[in-house]
Amino acid sequence: MKSKDKENIKNLSDAELRVQASDLKKQIFQLNFKRITSPIENPVQLRTARRKIALINTIVRQRELAKEKTAAEVKK
Repeated sequence: MKSKDKENIKNLSDAELRVQASDLKKQIFQLNFKRITSPIENPVQLRTARRKIALINTIVRQRELAKEKTAAEVKK
Protein backbone atom coordinates (compact mmCIF):
# COMPACT_ATOMS: atom_id res chain seq x y z
CA MET A 1 0.00 0.00 0.00
CA LYS A 2 1.33 3.40 -0.92
CA SER A 3 2.08 6.00 1.71
CA LYS A 4 -0.47 8.36 0.13
CA ASP A 5 -3.17 5.75 0.71
CA LYS A 6 -2.13 5.42 4.34
CA GLU A 7 -2.22 9.19 4.83
CA ASN A 8 -5.66 9.40 3.21
CA ILE A 9 -6.95 6.68 5.51
CA LYS A 10 -5.48 8.41 8.58
CA ASN A 11 -7.27 11.64 7.68
CA LEU A 12 -10.73 10.03 7.63
CA SER A 13 -13.11 10.25 10.56
CA ASP A 14 -14.00 7.23 12.69
CA ALA A 15 -17.40 6.84 11.05
CA GLU A 16 -15.87 6.97 7.58
CA LEU A 17 -13.28 4.39 8.60
CA ARG A 18 -15.97 2.00 9.83
CA VAL A 19 -17.92 2.40 6.58
CA GLN A 20 -14.81 1.78 4.52
CA ALA A 21 -13.96 -1.30 6.60
CA SER A 22 -17.44 -2.75 6.08
CA ASP A 23 -17.18 -2.10 2.34
CA LEU A 24 -13.84 -3.88 2.24
CA LYS A 25 -15.28 -6.84 4.14
CA LYS A 26 -18.06 -7.09 1.57
CA GLN A 27 -15.47 -6.93 -1.20
CA ILE A 28 -13.48 -9.75 0.42
CA PHE A 29 -16.61 -11.87 0.68
CA GLN A 30 -17.42 -11.31 -2.99
CA LEU A 31 -13.86 -12.06 -4.08
CA ASN A 32 -13.80 -15.27 -2.05
CA PHE A 33 -17.09 -16.30 -3.63
CA LYS A 34 -15.76 -15.57 -7.11
CA ARG A 35 -12.57 -17.46 -6.31
CA ILE A 36 -14.56 -20.57 -5.42
CA THR A 37 -16.65 -20.50 -8.60
CA SER A 38 -13.89 -19.49 -11.00
CA PRO A 39 -10.36 -18.10 -10.84
CA ILE A 40 -10.20 -14.40 -10.09
CA GLU A 41 -8.20 -12.07 -12.31
CA ASN A 42 -6.14 -10.41 -9.58
CA PRO A 43 -5.72 -12.48 -6.41
CA VAL A 44 -3.64 -9.73 -4.83
CA GLN A 45 -6.87 -7.79 -4.29
CA LEU A 46 -7.68 -10.08 -1.36
CA ARG A 47 -4.37 -9.35 0.33
CA THR A 48 -4.61 -5.60 -0.13
CA ALA A 49 -8.18 -5.51 1.16
CA ARG A 50 -7.24 -7.50 4.27
CA ARG A 51 -4.27 -5.22 4.90
CA LYS A 52 -6.40 -2.10 4.52
CA ILE A 53 -8.88 -3.50 7.04
CA ALA A 54 -6.01 -4.18 9.44
CA LEU A 55 -4.71 -0.64 8.98
CA ILE A 56 -8.17 0.82 9.59
CA ASN A 57 -8.63 -1.27 12.74
CA THR A 58 -5.20 -0.18 13.98
CA ILE A 59 -5.96 3.50 13.43
CA VAL A 60 -9.35 3.24 15.15
CA ARG A 61 -7.78 1.48 18.14
CA GLN A 62 -4.98 4.06 18.39
CA ARG A 63 -7.56 6.84 18.48
CA GLU A 64 -9.56 5.02 21.17
CA LEU A 65 -6.45 4.61 23.31
CA ALA A 66 -5.52 8.26 22.86
CA LYS A 67 -9.00 9.33 23.99
CA GLU A 68 -8.80 7.06 27.04
CA LYS A 69 -5.38 8.42 27.91
CA THR A 70 -6.54 12.04 27.72
CA ALA A 71 -9.65 11.21 29.77
CA ALA A 72 -7.47 9.59 32.44
CA GLU A 73 -5.18 12.62 32.52
CA VAL A 74 -8.16 14.94 32.94
CA LYS A 75 -9.45 12.92 35.91
CA LYS A 76 -6.12 13.32 37.74
